[in-house]
Amino acid sequence: MWLVTFVAAVTGFASPFLLRWFSQQTASGSILAGYEIPATGQTAVVNFGEVTVNLREGRMNRYLRIKISVLVAKAEEESVQEAIDASQALLRNWLLSHVADKGIEEISGKAGLNMLRREIKSQFNELLFADRRDRIFDILFEEFTIQ
Repeated sequence: MWLVTFVAAVTGFASPFLLRWFSQQTASGSILAGYEIPATGQTAVVNFGEVTVNLREGRMNRYLRIKISVLVAKAEEESVQEAIDASQALLRNWLLSHVADKGIEEISGKAGLNMLRREIKSQFNELLFADRRDRIFDILFEEFTIQ
């Protein structure tokens, strides 16, 4: 019994210090170094295009029109644009299928938009780059209209 009490006390005492250390490591980028976005001026915006898709809304006919661009390192702008152009049909097919399975509640608001951006970024990186090195840093919605 005293051992459980001792472990609980030590854990409770150490938690704030561990959380502070982890947040400093994350902020400095040492833990997530592979996922840092380059500084302004070192990035480029690559156009993906516009997609219109029907949403899953039961008896109502609702659709989403989005215009997407991707944020990449300036040094890789041409290679990413070529990869997107070469796989445009595959990327559009995945995007249409993925978004068509979502309802308005899932993509509304800041949290919904951010989740959709992360999902698109992850899948685009996976489909475009076999070496598993993320070249797309972010998805930018230039237009996001639900009707």
